[in-house]
Amino acid sequence: MASRAVQLRVAVRRFRCVNPFCRRRVFAERLPQLAADYARRTREQRAALADLGFALGGSAGVRLGGRLKLVGSRATILRLVHATPTPPFPTPRVLGVDDWAKKRGQVYGTILVDLERRRPIDLLPDRNGASFARWLAAHPGVEIIARDRGGAYADGARQGAPTAVQVADRFHLLANVGDTLERLLGRKHLRLAEAAREVDRILSAEEAAPVAAEGAPPAPAPTRWSKREIADRQARRARRLARYEAVVALRQQGATLAEIMRRVGLSRHTVQRFLAADVFPERARPRRRPSMIAQYEPYLRRRWGEGCQNSMQLWRELQAQGFAGAASLVRRHVANWRTGPARRGLSASRGSAAGALSAPRRSPTRVLSPRQARWLLMRPAERLTDEERLYRAALLESDEDVKVAYTMAEEFGELVRARDRQELRPWLGRAVASTLAEFRQFALVLQRDLAAVEAALTYEWSNGQTEGQITKLKLLKRQMFGRASFDLLKKRELKAA
Repeated sequence: MASRAVQLRVAVRRFRCVNPFCRRRVFAERLPQLAADYARRTREQRAALADLGFALGGSAGVRLGGRLKLVGSRATILRLVHATPTPPFPTPRVLGVDDWAKKRGQVYGTILVDLERRRPIDLLPDRNGASFARWLAAHPGVEIIARDRGGAYADGARQGAPTAVQVADRFHLLANVGDTLERLLGRKHLRLAEAAREVDRILSAEEAAPVAAEGAPPAPAPTRWSKREIADRQARRARRLARYEAVVALRQQGATLAEIMRRVGLSRHTVQRFLAADVFPERARPRRRPSMIAQYEPYLRRRWGEGCQNSMQLWRELQAQGFAGAASLVRRHVANWRTGPARRGLSASRGSAAGALSAPRRSPTRVLSPRQARWLLMRPAERLTDEERLYRAALLESDEDVKVAYTMAEEFGELVRARDRQELRPWLGRAVASTLAEFRQFALVLQRDLAAVEAALTYEWSNGQTEGQITKLKLLKRQMFGRASFDLLKKRELKAA
């Protein structure tokens, strides 16, 4: 009360029973508006501690409760949370269903969301189709079910609510066609490397400039690795190469996929990826976070080629353009471009036609991995840099299969985003008749779930809202360090909704 701990001493009347055979001889007066029977807390304090448990969990609720003079242990707060009844919910007309990870890769559950009321209504301890079917049978009245492309929820919906319309999630449809494109690029490693070399050739021709007397500066290393890191990377590559060669050799000897997996010790996905690749699939170089000076590098290269090699002068010019970094950042960035001692004085920043120096040579273009190339192809053209546009154009020109796959993926993405149901079946026909095995398989899988795919292009509902509720659920789970039981997590999630 007013941030002070208050203890109530209550005097009540006592009554004696005149019946000699009554086991309870003495009765005390009850005060139901103040506290429950045998309670040591008022109803208000009990509700306040339960609210702390729902909002923060046990340990955090104890810490905040101590500051508010609400005394209660972690076990007490969690016991009050468990004792609170789960609020009832009406059977939804439009239901969203998806899985969530209680322990990633091992234990999964199911979340059910009322998409019209925008709130979760129940959690299931597993992601089996049978559990989902039992829930639907116990809650009749669901008319539309928005789900992902998983087969378990599709089977559960057919069993538990056979009259409900199943709607496939549009985001997962776009992700699936991207995965199909990535699988095709996984056997085109030679084309990815050729595209990078073509970009280098084009950019080198464009950046050609007169060479100064002291010669052109060397190309700076794209990343700086220590000798130990280089040795570790080379050792890991040698191990991957040995496994790749063993897989290819066993396949040439007629070994089955299961036998190769057992003898080499690799997963089915890795063995299939090795066998589908035309050459050894190199790993893409790790991408470092771009520096704040990266957007000003074209200007720096131009000024360097004009003869301005004074880092302070370059920093002042960048400052005038809005650069917020320190002069030391510019100095370190251009340090690798120098081939000799820098000239001093204003003459170093003026430059002339006779003394102009060539711009530093650019680092080689990164050879993209299949996943990186997939995102490069799927990204809108206006969001690409000049170098990325060149890479995409070179990749599409280098291989007809990649060009056809890119066209089919773009067409599928456009019809999904525009919800063009009339164009779906013609696209499936073209995919089945194409020479690309990956897209033929993708089209056959879509045909088995054609009703849900067509519903995705007809109805407005999708699983986006369900994914957002899963994000909130993950927040609650991590707030309790992943140690909460399923019942406690369910209580908190439904109470928060």
